[in-house]
Amino acid sequence: MKVELEIDEVANLFAHVVKEVTETAGLSDDDKAAITRWRSQEMKRGSEEMRVLLQKVNDDLAAALRRQEKSLVRRPDWV
Repeated sequence: MKVELEIDEVANLFAHVVKEVTETAGLSDDDKAAITRWRSQEMKRGSEEMRVLLQKVNDDLAAALRRQEKSLVRRPDWV
């Protein structure tokens, strides 16, 4: 199986993770502002940083799927 996310999907996932971190991690207002500024200035949908994140997410997803396939193949059918 091959699953590959697109830039918009990764950007939405990233935005959600950043929002959760800034809301639940107990950060100071200055830290929250710094993270929000970094997200809006450097992690734009078309930026090189976002393309690197996209590649990393897709590579990690592919590796996880390969591991899952291997474990299914090795598992005895009577378990």
